[in-house]
Amino acid sequence: MKNAIRLALSAPGAASTAAPEWILLLPAGDITTRDGRLLRNVTPDTIIASFAGDQRDMPIDYEHATEVRAAQGLSAPAVGWINELKIEAGEVFGKVAWTDEGRAAVEGRSYRYISPVVHLEPGSRAVTRISSVALTNDPALYIKSLNRRDAPETQEETAMLKAIAKALNLAETATEAEILSAIAVQHSEKEQLRGKVDKPDAAKYVLRTEHDALITTCSQLRAEVKTLKDADTEKEITALVDGAISDGKVIPAIRESELELCRAVGADKYKERLSKLTAVLKPGEDDKTRVEPGKVAGKLDDAQKEMCRRLGLSEEEYLKDLPAA
Repeated sequence: MKNAIRLALSAPGAASTAAPEWILLLPAGDITTRDGRLLRNVTPDTIIASFAGDQRDMPIDYEHATEVRAAQGLSAPAVGWINELKIEAGEVFGKVAWTDEGRAAVEGRSYRYISPVVHLEPGSRAVTRISSVALTNDPALYIKSLNRRDAPETQEETAMLKAIAKALNLAETATEAEILSAIAVQHSEKEQLRGKVDKPDAAKYVLRTEHDALITTCSQLRAEVKTLKDADTEKEITALVDGAISDGKVIPAIRESELELCRAVGADKYKERLSKLTAVLKPGEDDKTRVEPGKVAGKLDDAQKEMCRRLGLSEEEYLKDLPAA
């Protein structure tokens, strides 16, 4: 919500004109100043902790003399001292010990309002500390060292922040804190890359000439290994086919075809095939010298004799016609 920036020293319509002991320093939540700036009182506990960490009373002066005149070496007397802070419903109050001059100024209505000097968290604009309080008749929350009432953030500054955010691939609505964080990350990454370029890890990087030489050597070794493997494979294939011929499972006339088959299916598949074949030639025979059973001895076996009986042929007639069959 938007809170009024005029912080009265006494409640409106109050009968008493005495200087108050407790004064409101900061309303709760979002606060809009008279010149349109936004402040946020969302972590009042942080303000209390900062005050306790200072270990000193907070001065009350005229028109921010502590922040302006004292910085120039000029007199900036206090007219009161805040020695305690408290939180009520998110609002921050200060307990004041007035000087005689300060009490007279308030009770005589020379000054009717206060203006705290607040310190903001970059980006979020959350108030983190109050360093002093001024008596004033033109109250606007005073931001240390920059954001006085007559120096609001300009349109040029807003446009510049949007341009920076866009350059960092951030949304135009990015806060100052988000912009600074992105810049810090990019700077860190840049330094890391520069370090890797300047001092490459010897365990991870080699010279290009050494890399190319290693690639060439590896290629040569792969070629040599392949040649050796191919030679061993060819020896195994040749041995399998020649063994099959010796066992009578393959006739010599088709040796080349069997070699091609073995190369195509592989040694294991070829062995499996051979295990299912029976011998078609006896050891020492080939497809040219083999003679049908019975032709050499001139005799028929029992099965052939039974065939002759059924066909009504004599053994001589069967033997005569056997080659043609």
